[in-house]
Amino acid sequence: MTYPVPLGGERIDRIARRLMQTENRGTVEALLEANPGLAAMMTAAMVPAETLIRLPATFTPKTAAKRFVLAWE
Repeated sequence: MTYPVPLGGERIDRIARRLMQTENRGTVEALLEANPGLAAMMTAAMVPAETLIRLPATFTPKTAAKRFVLAWE
């Protein structure tokens, strides 16, 4: 599946959220790996308009930490 970036461009994290339902858990990195050269054409995390973004063929989100420790605990 490909996603054409709309006129005016779009931030890579927003593309990840739109296509993969989150910008966390490795989704931005997966998009960059699936689209070689994309990072070089971006300016301030903005993907230029009319760029075709390919979704990763296989992607398993990183598991979220179940428990974390706060610094004051």
